Amino acid sequence: MSYRNNPSNMNNSIPVVYADSLVNRGGTGVYLRRLLEGFIQCNANVLAAAAKRLMKPSEALDADLSASGILKVFHENITLPSLVASVSPSIVHLPAFAGKPPGGIPCAVTLHDLAFLANPSWFPWLRSVYYRLYFRRVAKRADVLMVDSDFTGSEAVRRLGVGSERIRKVYLSTESMQLDPEIFRKSTGIRDRYILFVGTVEPRKNISSLLTAWQAVSQEHPDLKLVIAGRWGWGSAALKDLLRKSSGVIWTGQLSDSILKSCITGAELLVYPSFYEGFGLPPLEAASAGVPSVVTPAKALVEIFSEISNIALNHNPDSIAGAILESLDTVYDKKKLIEFASGFSVKRMAEEVLGVYREFSK
Repeated sequence: MSYRNNPSNMNNSIPVVYADSLVNRGGTGVYLRRLLEGFIQCNANVLAAAAKRLMKPSEALDADLSASGILKVFHENITLPSLVASVSPSIVHLPAFAGKPPGGIPCAVTLHDLAFLANPSWFPWLRSVYYRLYFRRVAKRADVLMVDSDFTGSEAVRRLGVGSERIRKVYLSTESMQLDPEIFRKSTGIRDRYILFVGTVEPRKNISSLLTAWQAVSQEHPDLKLVIAGRWGWGSAALKDLLRKSSGVIWTGQLSDSILKSCITGAELLVYPSFYEGFGLPPLEAASAGVPSVVTPAKALVEIFSEISNIALNHNPDSIAGAILESLDTVYDKKKLIEFASGFSVKRMAEEVLGVYREFSK
């Protein structure tokens, strides 16, 4: 369905969210998909702009959004602004900090984290420079910044110079990740008990410390495996080699949605040793399947998961190993974990985002 040049829709002054980032394989794509699913549950009057069209959220989720790279950038910065301006929206939402809103229309931007400013060395140098230049410009022109945590809000004030009056906290969400563990086991042939890391393999995630910690854990639990479920992002060749060759470590690469859910459900424990997060979805997703987690003392992880996670004293291998071993000897209340995660539903997130939109309704 096309909404362009339709007079019956041009007077509605409804919000428009840029949705080309549904093609992203990482966290921004997951966030956007869940946001649109939440809008559907709320029966929200919102349009999604993607693939040179304006669509209902349900249509965007079903659309063939194959554009990526340069073509995606072209759509978000050249094609979509004039298309979106044609329906006079009340606000334009950039959920992945990418794209160009039409002039003269309020703009909301979702900021997931500022890791590229906290430690540029965690990123390839060209990407780091691009982020530092581009994000400052986008943040400056935004009427409101939606952040994933109080910590990210404080980072926006400190590192981007954004006034606190422009910041709105909206925690991320999860769907239920519970699914028969046999799906993962049959697809991979893994029959051993395992602990799990989920995420893109990149320097910020502190995988090297996890692999060192694993040596101590495996000595105490020789029947256990460490599963690393995530695609390779960037990092040293030595780390990639270590992932492939470490005893008891199984690197699956990126998994499909169903196999990932099954993998999480069957884990004894999720370990998330990241140095820095704006929220940190994997511990929440694990909780939704009744699986406990170990996290490091990154400020956002402590803010959100201190109630349900075992927090390592430090980011070093000894601290991570100690927290893992303690957690493996602890009996967790699965019902409490699932109940905690249910407070972070996609509908709740969508309702809070809609509340931000309403601040700019005409």
